Amino acid sequence: MFKLYLFLKRFIVTMVSYKTALVLGILSGFIGLLQFSFMGKFLTDGNSFPALEQYGGNLLSYLIIGTAFTSFLGVSLSSFQGTIRAEQQMGTLEFLLMSNTRLELILSYSGLMNFLQALLNVAILLIVVIFVFDIPMEVNIPAAALTMLLTIISLSGIGMMSAGIIIMTKVGDPITWIFTTLTGLFSGVLFPVEYLPPQLQAISMVLPTTYALDALRRALSNNASMFEIAPQLLLLGGIAMVTVPLGFAIFKMGYNRARKVGSLAQY
Repeated sequence: MFKLYLFLKRFIVTMVSYKTALVLGILSGFIGLLQFSFMGKFLTDGNSFPALEQYGGNLLSYLIIGTAFTSFLGVSLSSFQGTIRAEQQMGTLEFLLMSNTRLELILSYSGLMNFLQALLNVAILLIVVIFVFDIPMEVNIPAAALTMLLTIISLSGIGMMSAGIIIMTKVGDPITWIFTTLTGLFSGVLFPVEYLPPQLQAISMVLPTTYALDALRRALSNNASMFEIAPQLLLLGGIAMVTVPLGFAIFKMGYNRARKVGSLAQY
């Protein structure tokens, strides 16, 4: 029993030591409850959902696309930091970053396979939904493909910011937490943003994932053309032009700081 006590003590000390991760974990639980309360309000509307008409009116396709987008968002945000963690654990991060390969290429190539795997998973999911479960979906492939591409690029910048933070903090990444948590609550993943109070709808309007998910749903469920979702696409393109150079700058800042203090290869 004394050894059990020591293990519990070690767990508590470790948890408290990483204060950022501890605070983010507590907040995640609270926001999760908030998310499902809004979803419950949405589902109590009954069998007809007027807010879904712009996406074809089918509840199941609405939820499936939102869920698929969430998994894709997770890959986009955690791919780079996941590579950093893996290299730290294997003790090869220093050698990789000191190799004769430019830093931006290391980041790009490291995340490429994860993005391709995520795209393949989403494609398989949509094929099963359309042909096996016979869920009505009118897909505009070029519009959906362009939306996904711009989403990947814009979120990659945010993912690089996350990797820069994780090099320094090792555990607890507020950037990934902010975007994954706020996307689930404010971007219309499980319920339309119209069900949020007006003050919270203002938050959804500043998240790039809100516009990406809206454009993707229109292209996949309502056969929206590129012209019809042009405002969302232009916005995503503008966001990408900001997040990618900013993300690389933050990653380089974290890389240089970790190298200066000698913690680059530590995990």
